[in-house]
Amino acid sequence: MADKYSVLRNFYGYSSFREGQEPIIDNILAGRDVLAVMPTGAGKSICYQIPAILLPGITLVISPLISLMKDQVGALNQNGIRAAYLNSSLTARQYGLALANIRQGVYKIIYVAPERLMTDGFLELASNLNISLVAVDEAHCVSQWGHDFRTSYTHISTFVEGLARRPVVAAFTATATEQVKNDVRSLLALARPYEITTGFDRPNLYFGVVETASRLDYIQSYLKENKNKSGIIYAMTRKNVEKIYSHLLNAGFPVTMYHAGLSDAERANNQDEFIRDARPIIVATNAFGMGIDKPDVEFIIHYNFPMSMESYYQEAGRAGRDGSEADCILLYSAADIHTAKFLIENGGDEDELSDVAELEAAKRRRLEKLEHMISYCKTTACLRSCILRYFGENPKTEKCEKCSSCRGDYEVQDVTDIVRAVRMAVDVTGERFGAVFIADFLHGIDNGRMDALGFTSERGFGFLEHVSTSVIRDVISRMVEAGLLVRSSGQYPVLAISPALDNYLASGNRMTLKVKKSEKKSKSKTRAPETLHMSPVDAELYERLRKFRRETAEKRGVPAYVIFTDSTLREIAAARPTDMASLMRVRGIGEEKAMRYGTAVIGIVRGMGF
Repeated sequence: MADKYSVLRNFYGYSSFREGQEPIIDNILAGRDVLAVMPTGAGKSICYQIPAILLPGITLVISPLISLMKDQVGALNQNGIRAAYLNSSLTARQYGLALANIRQGVYKIIYVAPERLMTDGFLELASNLNISLVAVDEAHCVSQWGHDFRTSYTHISTFVEGLARRPVVAAFTATATEQVKNDVRSLLALARPYEITTGFDRPNLYFGVVETASRLDYIQSYLKENKNKSGIIYAMTRKNVEKIYSHLLNAGFPVTMYHAGLSDAERANNQDEFIRDARPIIVATNAFGMGIDKPDVEFIIHYNFPMSMESYYQEAGRAGRDGSEADCILLYSAADIHTAKFLIENGGDEDELSDVAELEAAKRRRLEKLEHMISYCKTTACLRSCILRYFGENPKTEKCEKCSSCRGDYEVQDVTDIVRAVRMAVDVTGERFGAVFIADFLHGIDNGRMDALGFTSERGFGFLEHVSTSVIRDVISRMVEAGLLVRSSGQYPVLAISPALDNYLASGNRMTLKVKKSEKKSKSKTRAPETLHMSPVDAELYERLRKFRRETAEKRGVPAYVIFTDSTLREIAAARPTDMASLMRVRGIGEEKAMRYGTAVIGIVRGMGF
């Protein structure tokens, strides 16, 4: 008789559970509701998929993420578990076929979008199904305190109440404050739920914060030093996505992009190219990646300032889901903070709130969340500790040695002299130019225009030739943020001296800036490729296995990681299995995958002479 351990072994190829998974599974199987807060990459899906296999009826998984449905259903079917999804991506014929199979009891797990629950057709279908479990993914969407509020989530409890027999309801989310958890309990009508919050720490992730006005230069430099890595670059607007994409494409990087302005076909194709590693770098707006199970994302770079710690940690958590080392780097400038505050003050995300008091309360909540992000970016303390404390967890140490603060990748530098020089330059040039021109003037860059305007002979030209223009622009941004300079609006903003600047300097104030140390490379950029940790023979075997995986994935029309993850391939290369028994001792290889691919994998190993 199957139990949770045999299911874990036979279908997923693992011999032990991760933190928190087993008690969640036990409580669901015992008929108890669950509220589980587990960070991205902690293995939430297994917590409802294993009960789904063991329970007698059907499991409904409610998710707003079409990409998650497609990826997880594909992976389940590859593992020998019959599953399907119902969402707007299906054609009428595909949808009808799926409904027919559901009525015939073909599937154990059905993924459905929350908007579809209360439609007449789905209500009629559900009334005739034996539903044992309703798993609510992204459960924070039910709360207006959450960072992805969706009205459709508030209808889930009504749907459950309308079923002939109430199933177990299990709610899962990656990040949730106490207020959000209260809303999840109440609005999903959970009955005395078993609650668990697993550790938020992701030890394999490096966290870095870089204040810079030269973000494109930073990204290009990072990608050059991290060749062949797969990653996501997040930007806040379509315009920025397209700017970054064009810059990197022209520089020769294998990059694609994703935003709502693209056609459905373009988005689907670009996402597919990223998932299949045809173009392993994608530049995207923040909605991209929700629910994508690509486990080998090796870096996440935020080009713009995130609006909340919840959204940042969820997006950053898409890196290193297979347990491998990965980088999470946040780039920001003072201008980002102004933009974020402007967006909050001018609304846009609270269209569904008609009450003025509710609207103001929503703005206050968002500003409060923004202040936490500002503190995170400006702190010199351990970044990991800041994240953990935000989510109510006490860090085990105040020095993680795996963030830009702890590693000393950046240092706090007194830039008051640069502030004085900027004031002089803005005055000398007549308050007629913007930050780029002022930085070039102080650094001593003669681009032709500088000489034509007669400024190369002015006092102050080249005064800061020992300081990079990017640092000068960073100081200018900080001065604008502090109200010491006034930046005009319009297509070509110019700088003017604020009365506050002279008072600031006369009062003996000092300005500091976190800057990258010049004497060494950031350690976030020095992670060696996985093959450098292998012997030459193991590295060759690893590459042969990757080639087999890529070709097999193309034939089957699934992402490469659905066949085997990188971490599984590394274990195969290290273990060198030459028979089926030893192959199945490798983590991530269950019976179904062993039957499908075992002969070929063993053949590759033996072909190396082992």
